Amino acid sequence: MRVEEIKRVAVVGMGIMGPDIALACAFRGYGVAALDTQQESLERARKRLEANIRFGLEQGIIDREKADDVRNRIDFTLDWDRAMDHVQYVTEAVPENLAIKRDVFRRIGKRCGKAVVVGSNTSSMGIDEISAEMRFPERAVVTHWFIPAHLMPVVEVVPGRNTAAWATSLACDFLSGIERRPVVCGENPGFVHNYIQAAMFRAALTLVEEGVCSAKDVDAVVQNGFALRLASIGPIRMADYAGLDTCLNLFKYVHQKTGDDGFKPPGILEEMVARGELGMKTGRGFYDYSTEEVERIRKEADLTVLESRKVEEKVKTA
Repeated sequence: MRVEEIKRVAVVGMGIMGPDIALACAFRGYGVAALDTQQESLERARKRLEANIRFGLEQGIIDREKADDVRNRIDFTLDWDRAMDHVQYVTEAVPENLAIKRDVFRRIGKRCGKAVVVGSNTSSMGIDEISAEMRFPERAVVTHWFIPAHLMPVVEVVPGRNTAAWATSLACDFLSGIERRPVVCGENPGFVHNYIQAAMFRAALTLVEEGVCSAKDVDAVVQNGFALRLASIGPIRMADYAGLDTCLNLFKYVHQKTGDDGFKPPGILEEMVARGELGMKTGRGFYDYSTEEVERIRKEADLTVLESRKVEEKVKTA
């Protein structure tokens, strides 16, 4: 199947993320079957959809004609056969429970042809585990969205050992077509996003637990500190920006003082510093830099911080 052949999609699970994923698909012109097993969940999903549409109208993201079009494209249903009828792509967004996910994939496998890619919105599980009981498991792949799914661009795409290359490619093409940014990564506990986020959360909780500062202070430092830069350059490029020798010295000092092996300098960092690859100041780090590129990145980071502060002030006065 080619991405151009996809006209109707299904989202299974109308909990926290399912309604937003359905909205993202409908907004880009797809017919969407929004399936759940509980009428109450469908009612909450409808209310969430209306709230998101109101927000879009208030912010000028959509007009009333587009709002009506999106509403008409989403079919909320309790009927499995109705939901899976003539769909060419499926996203599972049920609770993070292996037995439930396996049952969902088994049901999808019975009703959808082998060319229909099935993505799981799991935030931690391997797709081979989830798809173990379905027909044609080679078309199954993790597609991990982030809250709020209708606004957040990145989606982690994680193939398993059994996932066919064509299924991964089609999932990426579909996600790109609805203006997401698919990032293919290998299987890892927490994938990429939650692996990094868990490390930060652990560090934040340790600071609070040890009385270094309050929870409010931790949030204030992150929100008004590195989070403002991360939006434009990411943690790896930020290390290049600061200087990899500086980062290495920081790791060494904190490791020495705390004895926490979580701060033991990574071998890759020691090797790069030994080669004189220190980041932007030497023209090479994890990325290569020209003088013009360094200036562009620094300007972009400064503008991101300024824009973020403007938005914050606007929200405060709204």
